[in-house]
Amino acid sequence: MPKKKLFGTDGIRGVANEFPLTCEMTQKIGVAAGCYLKAKYPDKKHTVVIGKDTRASSDMIISALISGLTATGVDVTYLGTTTTPSISYMVKNFSLSMGIMVSASHNPAEYNGIKFFNQEGKKFSEMEEASLELVIFNKYELPKASPLEIGRIFDGRGLLESYAKFLEEAGTYLAGLRIALDCANGAAYMIAPEVFKALGAKVFIYNAEPDGLNINRNCGATHPEFLAEKVKEIKADVGFAFDGDADRCVAVDEKGNIIDGDEIIALLSDYFGESEPVVATVMSNLGLEKYIKSKGIEFYRTPVGDRHVSEKMEEVGAIIGGEQSGHIIIKRFMETGDGVLTAILLASILKKSGKTFSELTNVFQKYPQKLVNLRVKEKKPIDKLEEVKKAIADAELKLEDRGRVLVRYSGTEPLVRIMVEAESEDLIEKVISVIAEAFRREGIVEE
Repeated sequence: MPKKKLFGTDGIRGVANEFPLTCEMTQKIGVAAGCYLKAKYPDKKHTVVIGKDTRASSDMIISALISGLTATGVDVTYLGTTTTPSISYMVKNFSLSMGIMVSASHNPAEYNGIKFFNQEGKKFSEMEEASLELVIFNKYELPKASPLEIGRIFDGRGLLESYAKFLEEAGTYLAGLRIALDCANGAAYMIAPEVFKALGAKVFIYNAEPDGLNINRNCGATHPEFLAEKVKEIKADVGFAFDGDADRCVAVDEKGNIIDGDEIIALLSDYFGESEPVVATVMSNLGLEKYIKSKGIEFYRTPVGDRHVSEKMEEVGAIIGGEQSGHIIIKRFMETGDGVLTAILLASILKKSGKTFSELTNVFQKYPQKLVNLRVKEKKPIDKLEEVKKAIADAELKLEDRGRVLVRYSGTEPLVRIMVEAESEDLIEKVISVIAEAFRREGIVEE
């Protein structure tokens, strides 16, 4: 498979109004997506559903994409501001040709991105991404529709009621629960409060006033410490923090402890997983792996990205899978991570249990873990960096089976991520320091 030029860990990602997220390039991507559909499924009238998060730049990118798609004769159903998982739901449940979400997820407001979903409501596979890139970068002009066959744009905002109903039906009546929601000034700011109120909970809402620039700013799933303080302050039973496009959920118990994706996976596996395998990523804590295996359940790891998790889940027959960052996939409900759905299921478990949320969680012993991000000038292959290779090999020898080292580049930002797990925090600090210094000696770290 050729190396991809546009697609990273989760769709196309970059700074808005810079390549590849310029008007000209995004329109070209829209034209290519329409031609891709017509070539793959000829003799069919195609409809693509499109939504966006709350970034100021999303309108520009949406407009360019729609212009490109309709120019090829493809109709567009536009949902407006919505969550990424709602796009997956719409494609699958309304038998549409493709779904596109304009969002940079957890990234700051200056970033944006484009995520593609296929006819099954699944994120594009690597093969589908590579195929679309071949169309985008082909050397010939792509065919357009005749004047009488140009695609049309339809207002699909009314369809979101069916998605809200789906979320409500997944949960149980939550009367009596005090629930705090941090909407990250993102896509969840309307639907999350609406659904939890419909389920009868007493809801306390934070960061639900998007202005186009404040998405993820010191709030949401990437900054759950904000919600932790609010949960203690208002004496809530539980809190849920979402990211910009609401495909992540991080929880907070009644004591203000932050419950990450690993702990959520363990809890959902106990309640929904029965004996099916569990899938997580290379970033998940070693404690989760040992806990799942201690129950006699198979445990699999994938590269970072909920698409990889979803594909592995399908391969091994898993019901529960996800990422430490809060992407949680429950296959009996959705094909992709859904932060609001995860929160509803967790709240429903809490309501039925008669326990506190802190009693439900902390079911496994976490290994101390630290993640350090270094900004890099370029992403040279790690296996070509001799100093770094030696530092990693020495660390793995020192840790043996008492910990893990993971070094990888971010798929969405110019960062190298160094993650170390070990039995002692002192050892973690020493290992990270040695590996970070090795990267500096290679001359690719921005100081």
